[in-house]
Amino acid sequence: MHINPDHFLETSLGRVFTPERNQTAWEKCFNVLKHEILFNPKIQKIYVLIGAQAAGKSSWAENKIKNEPNNIVFDAILVQKMERASIIRIANQHNIECIAVMFRTPLSVCLERNSKRNPDTKVDEQALKNVFAALEAPSLDEGFRNIILV
Repeated sequence: MHINPDHFLETSLGRVFTPERNQTAWEKCFNVLKHEILFNPKIQKIYVLIGAQAAGKSSWAENKIKNEPNNIVFDAILVQKMERASIIRIANQHNIECIAVMFRTPLSVCLERNSKRNPDTKVDEQALKNVFAALEAPSLDEGFRNIILV
């Protein structure tokens, strides 16, 4: 299962972002996460992707889901510990292995990839730089059982 708030921002006209739509998208992500954990007994792992926009997270997620279709990939920037805490808590409450996947893609690469995106998926350059600067490396102390560096 690939969970990404951007999926809930898509419309027939492309991705539409407003603060209200973004909040609803995040709520839907957590509803899907909780539903899958409760009703899919095959789930053993939740991968929490951490990195700036255009770091390669969604491509990694798509490949991981092909190889592990019964697990969950939570694909969002999730750069700060407080943003990841509720996912980790939910996983640990259900004894599901929660794995951090930290993308160490250089800022220059993220900016280049972002510049080539479709207009509706392109991120403001300063916003991307701000996210990159705010990255907090994951730690086992947060509750992750493993950390993968990409």
